[in-house]
Amino acid sequence: MSLSITSLQNLITQVKASINGYLWQPDSAQLPVWERTAVRSSQIFVAIIRDLLQGQLSLRAMSLVFTTVIGFFPLLALTFTVLKGLGVHNALEPALLTLLQPLGAEAETFTAEILGYVDAIQVELIGITSVGLLLYFVLDMMRKIESSFNYIWSVRQGRSWASRVSEYLFAVIVSPLLLFLSITISSSVNTNFFSNLLENLSYGIFIIEFVAFIAPILLMSLAFAFAYSFLPNTRVQFASAFIGGLVTTIIWKLMGSVFQDFFIASARESIYLAFASVVAVMFFVYIGWLVALIGSSIAYYHQYPSKTRAIRGENNLSIAQHEELGLSVAAAIINRFNAGLAPLDEVELAQTLSGHPIVIEDSLLALEKIGLISRTADEPPCYLPTKSVASCTLYDVWKALRSYNADTLKSATTNDQLLVKDFYKVLDETVKQELGDKKFSDGTVQQADSGGDIK
Repeated sequence: MSLSITSLQNLITQVKASINGYLWQPDSAQLPVWERTAVRSSQIFVAIIRDLLQGQLSLRAMSLVFTTVIGFFPLLALTFTVLKGLGVHNALEPALLTLLQPLGAEAETFTAEILGYVDAIQVELIGITSVGLLLYFVLDMMRKIESSFNYIWSVRQGRSWASRVSEYLFAVIVSPLLLFLSITISSSVNTNFFSNLLENLSYGIFIIEFVAFIAPILLMSLAFAFAYSFLPNTRVQFASAFIGGLVTTIIWKLMGSVFQDFFIASARESIYLAFASVVAVMFFVYIGWLVALIGSSIAYYHQYPSKTRAIRGENNLSIAQHEELGLSVAAAIINRFNAGLAPLDEVELAQTLSGHPIVIEDSLLALEKIGLISRTADEPPCYLPTKSVASCTLYDVWKALRSYNADTLKSATTNDQLLVKDFYKVLDETVKQELGDKKFSDGTVQQADSGGDIK
């Protein structure tokens, strides 16, 4: 019995090793297009499952449920005011119907109730204080949503409040205009003229049915793609955002049958219908945000394929390895600049130094904070020195990396703290005396010890 269990474990280990070897093979770029696409899709699928098991996406989706409940109606009120000023406030109804489509027959009921509530707010009649409160709720909701998407895209720095006010309000004002334009175009196309013209063609009926099927999916995918491009505080390639939006739309459409069956089953028990509907709506909002975050993750991994193998938040380097990697990244950037070579982006630096993309990103962020490097406007961004590096020494960078957040630690007060502080003071003086003149352009003194490799 024990022998068969051991054999089974060995078989599972071999299968797992074979799958990992196939998924993460280094020469996948040499594969045929269809196989390379299958490998990349499998890598993204594995990365998404790993993120879901890690739990962060689920936690952030649950947090956004409460955020949505608080800020949804103020956002609709402001949007409704813009549309009402344009005289096209009825354009909000089809957008809500599309958004709530997974609720099935109940979508029309909830849409009517939401529009009735928003219409009763009458933003144009309330005071400046109330309008300011509505703006605060909307901006705070958008800030929390941006924070979740920034986590997915590994962005440490969010938008400033000035940028939030301008960009978020721009989205609130422009989105209704785009919605109105989309509905106008759809109404113009869906006329008897075009219908009669297509029906007279050989395959006219097929074309009408195909357009009726594909147009909602395409428009909804574009809407999600716009959200995935706009929300993170970083540049997102449209192709990656559209792929994430397409997958999100497909999942969103499939959700409809599940929620429709739920409401049909709930209707049979009328006593519990009101309670069940509230629970279903909250669960629907949670699943909706989880699907949206998954779609953004798909866009992220499509844009940065090297990140599919990295586990979010995993960083097992020692203090010495952090310092070594930081100086190695600085040396690679500075020496390429001195040699007149093109700057490297994050992925190229990771390949050059055989380092993990996550820890390379941490080192780049630290070097940016001490003002040694800056990123270019390229996509993906490359890195260049921000000042003259002719006289830049390893000691200066090492010292800056060790102390750029020193103000966050309280001053030493106890004897133990003073003892450690004196130790570091002597250490700094010794390093400065022995290696203070060592520059990045001086070359290596001796072959590096293989035990210090960064993996």
